[in-house]
Amino acid sequence: MTADARAVGGESAKSAGVRSGAGRPRDGRIDAAVIAATRELICETGYPALSLSAIAARAGTTTASIYRRWSGKAQLVHEAVLDAEAIPAPGGSGDLRDDIRVLVETIRALFDRPEVRVALPGLIADTVADPELHDQMIARLAGNLTAFESRFGQGRRGGDQLPMLAEVVAGTAIFRILVRRDAALDDTWVTEMTEMITGSWGPPR
Repeated sequence: MTADARAVGGESAKSAGVRSGAGRPRDGRIDAAVIAATRELICETGYPALSLSAIAARAGTTTASIYRRWSGKAQLVHEAVLDAEAIPAPGGSGDLRDDIRVLVETIRALFDRPEVRVALPGLIADTVADPELHDQMIARLAGNLTAFESRFGQGRRGGDQLPMLAEVVAGTAIFRILVRRDAALDDTWVTEMTEMITGSWGPPR
């Protein structure tokens, strides 16, 4: 972000939220238009070439308006492509294999979208140096793991290992996106990952 951009409207996400709460309410239509424009342009231009001025023009707003809502490109893209609403709610069937498959499918749904695949490499690089933004991204990657854990983990063998299990599945998905770009996150991947986990875990005693 340039010094001029900071001077125009640059503030952290935290301070932006405080200002919005104390002053004029944010226009949700602008938020939605900017998010939609970001998703469209990230697939058209890629993450490195994506600019806030192009997003503002596509959304019919200004860069100053964007900076009043997001601290910069990385925060905006992370919110646009890692949308928590895209994560389906866990079923909690009570069957070990079915519940593990739901977890794998939940993580697949989060990552297997064009805008995520395009943005993720650059987004990860940009968030490494920003602890606050990194924490936000991890929280979105966690999705509704807490809800899943409450249904899956209680009284079940291995329930306390669910956070680690989610990391393993998410790490495999990220590896495919970053390294094995020709490898799909398809139903075959979901089935093989589920069978590998349940096969090594074994039936509960």
